[in-house]
Amino acid sequence: MERNESAKFVLPIVVVLIAIVSIVILGGLASGNPDGFEWSLFDYAEVTEPEGSFEGIWSFLGEGLVVDVITGVVGIVGVLLLGYLLFRLTSRRN
Repeated sequence: MERNESAKFVLPIVVVLIAIVSIVILGGLASGNPDGFEWSLFDYAEVTEPEGSFEGIWSFLGEGLVVDVITGVVGIVGVLLLGYLLFRLTSRRN
């Protein structure tokens, strides 16, 4: 296999790994507290937070950091695969 052909396989793997590491690092920085707008609505306007009936497709996994990482990785890989498929379907072939 030529060097150029092996680079075609390495680049997507590197991109996915960078995305996964970014989600793991940045996921820990996310705040569970409401932002300023939500806080002012809840405290001053006495607006209650709406209750949703849909818990999400990953609700059976529970809550926690590991579940956040797993769902983040699945989401990243899914979006990258959809983008790749869309690119392959719309690109011209030589």
